[in-house]
Amino acid sequence: MSNQANQQHPTIINYAMNTGVVVGAYYIGKFCLFPLSFSSAFSGLLFIGLTLLVPYLIYRLVRTYRDRCLDGHIEFVQALVYAMLIMTFGSILAAAAHYIYFAFIDGGRMVGALEQSIEQFSAIDLSTLGTAGNDSSIAQLNQYIEMMKTTATQIKALTPIDITMGMLSNNISWAIIIAFPIALLTARHNRNAANTLNQPNNQ
Repeated sequence: MSNQANQQHPTIINYAMNTGVVVGAYYIGKFCLFPLSFSSAFSGLLFIGLTLLVPYLIYRLVRTYRDRCLDGHIEFVQALVYAMLIMTFGSILAAAAHYIYFAFIDGGRMVGALEQSIEQFSAIDLSTLGTAGNDSSIAQLNQYIEMMKTTATQIKALTPIDITMGMLSNNISWAIIIAFPIALLTARHNRNAANTLNQPNNQ
């Protein structure tokens, strides 16, 4: 009977998978602003703002898991693993949306927006702006333009699956970095249990 009860009790993986759906939906919703940012500065700022809110979202989700499922107590390693799992599951779910976009929707729009930005920067004439230190400013601008051209060339050579896997790898890397401070902030030991273990046995 006890084995059956343990099998029915949700594990950290089960909780993480369910919460990962929430994280994935957030990632996908945030990503919907990405193509809009090509033509709307507000969408770009909103996309950046929602991206910066990701650590807070994960922090709240780990706290909710701690308070509702673990009676307000969670070890550092548990919090670390849970935070990494929900972000990983969310990233995998979002990767499906990323692939669909780049394979069937984008149609070169991202590269086109980048090339348009290159043309706009190339048309800037710093000599007419009275900028101090024109030589250095022009050199920096040309260097930035060359970097953008290199980026556009590299993106053109990538397939949708290449872009998707690159974004997935980047998201998981950030998940590892973000998980550590979140685990430190949410870890809370069960002091009552620790005190019980430390009490001498009088029997």
